[in-house]
Amino acid sequence: MIELANPKVSVVIPVRNCRDFIHEAIESVLTQSFSDLEVLVIDDGSTDYDYCLLEELDPRVKVIRLGGGGVSRARNTGISSARGEYIAFLDADDVWFPGKLAAQIGYFEKYPDVGVVFGGFVRWEVNPNGKFCSASDLMSVVQPCVSCDEKRSGWLYARLLGGLLVGMNTAVVRRDVFSSVGGFNQAMRQGEDYDFWLKCSRVAEMHALSVPVALYRIHGNSAMHRLSDENHLAVLLNSAVMRWGFWGPHGSGIEPNVFKRRLGKVEFDHAYSHFWKGSRAIARASFLKALRMRHRPFRSLSYLVLSYFVNLKPRVR
Repeated sequence: MIELANPKVSVVIPVRNCRDFIHEAIESVLTQSFSDLEVLVIDDGSTDYDYCLLEELDPRVKVIRLGGGGVSRARNTGISSARGEYIAFLDADDVWFPGKLAAQIGYFEKYPDVGVVFGGFVRWEVNPNGKFCSASDLMSVVQPCVSCDEKRSGWLYARLLGGLLVGMNTAVVRRDVFSSVGGFNQAMRQGEDYDFWLKCSRVAEMHALSVPVALYRIHGNSAMHRLSDENHLAVLLNSAVMRWGFWGPHGSGIEPNVFKRRLGKVEFDHAYSHFWKGSRAIARASFLKALRMRHRPFRSLSYLVLSYFVNLKPRVR
């Protein structure tokens, strides 16, 4: 396999049993106008396909096989093998917009103090017939001189605590920023991306481009469809405040009462998901926490009472 001497960008794609979508994801990378890159596909114990065959697509593609240790280990493994000055992330079922990398690398070069450049994403949901529309129907070319969204740019620690979302498949990170935060927490099974961005926000400015740069595919295995007994987001937010407090670098912070309201919403959302699709006992416990934080007290109390009853049919939220 021919290797580039020093690719500017290393693209890390963790994959586990995603044969139906992986080729489209890789194609969206290989067809970028910015071509000085390598693609590191980390096969985390897949059984549905020989992912080593992907190396035949292009000399810039390299496959690394693991036995199955989770997405954080897969990403860390990919980055440990990466040779690029910048690290870009893409999940195996998502795709990039044309021009994404060129716009982001151009932005980095214009603003050398920025450590992370990300953008918006478009939800890619199935049609009524159960199929996904063509990616080209939802995408547009990212222009090279795109501006940043000032409300989502800067020292973002406080805004991340407050609910700002950074899509993993939209982001590019300077390698030295990744090295300084120690990578992804391999002990975490959910919320590892949020934890990573919180750590990045302590050491570098993060800027958001003002346009979408990727499609996020919504299906049964998507992260947002995974329901866990533990409220991982609440645990993560509380851990962050215990570690770093309410204030970030350069005077940015979140008031404790605002953070409390944020936690109340997180508990309510967790309870609501379990109320309809999970454990009523877990729902009761989380609705009670939301009620104590005075998040939508009437609604929280109503669902808390209803959680003692069974055979309720889902309704539109």
